[in-house]
Amino acid sequence: MKIPDSKIPLAGANIRDIAKTFELAGFDSYDPARILLHYYRHKNADIDAIDCYPKKLRQLLKEVYSTDLLQPLFHEKSSDGTEKWLFRTTEGYPFETAWIPDQNRQTICLSTQSGCKFGCKFCMTGSLGFQAQLSAFEILSQLLAIDKPITHVVFMGMGEPLDNYDILSHVIEILTAHWGFSLAARYITVSTVGVLPTLERLGQELTCNIAISLHSPFPDQRAEIIPAERRYPIKDIIAVLEKVEFKRKRRLSFEYLLINGYNDSKEHAAALGSLISHLPAHVNLIPYNYIPGKPYKTTSLKDAETFRQELNKYGLRVTIRKSRGYDISAACGMMAGRSASTHQ
Repeated sequence: MKIPDSKIPLAGANIRDIAKTFELAGFDSYDPARILLHYYRHKNADIDAIDCYPKKLRQLLKEVYSTDLLQPLFHEKSSDGTEKWLFRTTEGYPFETAWIPDQNRQTICLSTQSGCKFGCKFCMTGSLGFQAQLSAFEILSQLLAIDKPITHVVFMGMGEPLDNYDILSHVIEILTAHWGFSLAARYITVSTVGVLPTLERLGQELTCNIAISLHSPFPDQRAEIIPAERRYPIKDIIAVLEKVEFKRKRRLSFEYLLINGYNDSKEHAAALGSLISHLPAHVNLIPYNYIPGKPYKTTSLKDAETFRQELNKYGLRVTIRKSRGYDISAACGMMAGRSASTHQ
């Protein structure tokens, strides 16, 4: 087997990659899952510790694969326990990762891009513009480098996950595989503004949870804050979701940012209820997190509760989501607001 000029990152490799390496080198009688279990699930970068492999195979693996990871450049911890890390891609583009501990769950919020193409008006990441797609290596480095317990994974960090779908699906395979992190798909959520046709592929090809950024039931108003509405209308998004089979272990949710005096009226609640109540959906109401320079204001908890009660009349399950990590710019819509701009 010819050794590559530069090593291949092991973070991002799947069992087919390893099996191919074994086959080309004449070691196809050995189990390729061993090295991936060793690396992903046990977070152990020492290939020499895999003593079920002969020395020649271990040496080959060290020559072909790199166990190195991207390392965070900056770290912040919120007063509520949320933590955030700043990374840079191999080409130098910034992206962030948040870890949110909460009683019996520890959630990591992953980025799939540096910046974002979609320019949602309430979002600091969208204000940065698009800079780069993240590779599987760069996404998985977020999980492997921070050394925190993780029970849930949400793709809700920087970027639009469905604009990087092939890499996203590759990473989710590694997250759920028995040779990977062995995480049940019901503990993984992909958040999207509703990019078509990759939303349809997500619904049919994967079994993880889907969260739709909705924020207004009125198309013209939604387009004001989510320009993607003009290209991917909410009515077409819902038509795709109607074809997806959501079982007990697969959840559909709608994320609804409550902006004072903009989208938090009873009329909005009624229109939202009419729009989505036929779907087996959960609604997460998220009081807007104030961002300097943005013209929006936060809805009061009293008004958020009124909105929730209106939605309940349509039989919807509704949660008012508590903001986490606001003081370190890790809350919804704030990622890359502080660290990426001040740590060049």
